Amino acid sequence: MTQVLIRNLDDETVASYRRKAKIKGISLEQELRNLLEANKPFTPVERAAVAREMMSRYAETQPSLTLAEIREGLK
Repeated sequence: MTQVLIRNLDDETVASYRRKAKIKGISLEQELRNLLEANKPFTPVERAAVAREMMSRYAETQPSLTLAEIREGLK
């Protein structure tokens, strides 16, 4: 397993996570580990699924300008 050292954290931020951990009955380290795990980046497959879902949601939306009009405006 990899270790990560994060420097220059605000004391109040650390205290806040320490309080959350205490309420949950876990260590600060475990609270931060849980936070990182819950917010990890999407995998390529997940990103593709999100993109497909967004594209399907707006499939009926038409751009206000055509591609030709946009190109003309860039000249």
